[in-house]
Amino acid sequence: MRKKVKEVLLQPLLIYPEKLPLALTSLSIHWFFNAFEDLLPDLMTFDSGKSVIHGKRLSDFQIIFVSLSYAANLINFVKMVKEGGIPLLKRERDKGMYPVFICGGTAAMLNPLPLTEIFDAVFVGEGECMEKDMKKILNMDSREELDSFLSSLSYCYNDIKPSADIVRAENGQFFVHSNKTLHKMGNTFDNRLIVELNRSCTSRCKFCAATYLYETFRVPEKERVMEYVDTAVSDGKGLALMGTSLGSIDYFDEILEKAAQKSVSISISSIKVKEINEKRLKLLKKCGVKTITVAIESGIPATRKAILKDISDSEILTALKMIKDMKFKSKLYFIAGLPGTEAVEEAQSVVDLLLFIKNNGGLGETSISVAPFVPKPLTPYRDFDIVNRKEYKKYMEILKKGVSKISSGIKIDFYPYRESELDAKFGFYQGEAFIKLITENI
Repeated sequence: MRKKVKEVLLQPLLIYPEKLPLALTSLSIHWFFNAFEDLLPDLMTFDSGKSVIHGKRLSDFQIIFVSLSYAANLINFVKMVKEGGIPLLKRERDKGMYPVFICGGTAAMLNPLPLTEIFDAVFVGEGECMEKDMKKILNMDSREELDSFLSSLSYCYNDIKPSADIVRAENGQFFVHSNKTLHKMGNTFDNRLIVELNRSCTSRCKFCAATYLYETFRVPEKERVMEYVDTAVSDGKGLALMGTSLGSIDYFDEILEKAAQKSVSISISSIKVKEINEKRLKLLKKCGVKTITVAIESGIPATRKAILKDISDSEILTALKMIKDMKFKSKLYFIAGLPGTEAVEEAQSVVDLLLFIKNNGGLGETSISVAPFVPKPLTPYRDFDIVNRKEYKKYMEILKKGVSKISSGIKIDFYPYRESELDAKFGFYQGEAFIKLITENI
């Protein structure tokens, strides 16, 4: 670490290795800028070249925080440090005058150990539990002091500390919302203000990392959220409500009512089948929502029950019929290759479910999104294999053919198999195999 320079230390840098418009939708970036607002934080993205706020290079910073949400983020990060003339591996940087890189984020939490080959430290957990320590790090005088401090942190992995504990904020002890500086740059939510409304999930779907990584379902303190919502509504600013179980939050309807009264624009990440009712749909309609996104996962009732997505065909029909009758579009999510399924049967079951919905008056303007099953660490399905490429292709063919016979207007998006395969390997590879995986995919 170079000689301490106060100006640099007072401008903490966060790297989010994605293109800027997508980066600006990330909750982690807004949390970082709000937490370090008095220290003049900076941001660097995959396409920014120099830092977004102050126009600095990577080498201008002593300590750099990196947020990884997906495997692809790490690939992008590797490209960024390579372009910056900085060695990828930590052991190669120890010999020179390079920044200290500290990594966190969902992807880091899922498989932290191999990342210590690249990063000086890997933090596992939620930022609220780390904020005070991160500020201490920014004011340390020597590398020796920093290394000693990092090794003392319960949530930190490094090359001499191969174990750590995930730390999580208590219920009501977090509240992430749009940072004013970042909000001026826009986002992919039509520049609505971003509000995080929950962590973890009320469901326990066996494939879902968010559920098992973040454990207990938690929400921000109502008073803080409603104060923020009141201000946004008074100013006529739209809101992007982020969460996995929005309808399970006891003040969700109150937010919608306040926004609807002033015809303030709302967007929601998704809503569960059992959380859909006429009252909510009417409020969402008044708030300008046009598409309702629902995760169904499988067309086979027994498979849905096995993965703990306990919804029946009739419940799906009822929800989609309400969506159609109130002139919303619907977007349906499915997973190909869930454990215990076979591609032909699974794809045909989706076709059959759509036909059932159509024949009973529930199929409106609909699109479908399908992703391959990817095992995730910490989940009950971690020991299963990713669906193989051949089976995924077969699923795609059967689904496209079957859906075309139901309606020519249903658009189907398939998540790329290569990215899913990379994600699966990223979650479990260790040591040299992990490094090889990353370098071969630059």
